[in-house]
Amino acid sequence: MLEPGLFLAWTVCVIGVSSVLHEYGHAWAARAVGWQVVGLRWHWYGLSILTDTNGRSDQLWKVAVGGPCVSAVLAFGCLAATALPEPAPLIFRVGFFFNAIFLITQLAPIRPLDGAKVLAGLRRSP
Repeated sequence: MLEPGLFLAWTVCVIGVSSVLHEYGHAWAARAVGWQVVGLRWHWYGLSILTDTNGRSDQLWKVAVGGPCVSAVLAFGCLAATALPEPAPLIFRVGFFFNAIFLITQLAPIRPLDGAKVLAGLRRSP
């Protein structure tokens, strides 16, 4: 069993790294559709990437899907890693629950979350 202070430190690290990797998923998707990623910005609701859309803003829904895809992979990876010896399962359970809840929350069709952008893009698609 981990000491409470060490558990808290690991929890903060897992959440921080998961959030950054989620944004990296958006950045990867943005580059895949031809956008230029110019930086990161901190908002009251978390991190977001800054991009130059090169006049192709119709690809926003594809970029919005990139983050939840990474969160899903992280959730499944953390779930699989709970089979490791102690104390790893405790830390990876935190990773699984955070990423699973983050994924479900981000897919909600509420602005400024990813789900609203995906839904708007799918409505416009032929």
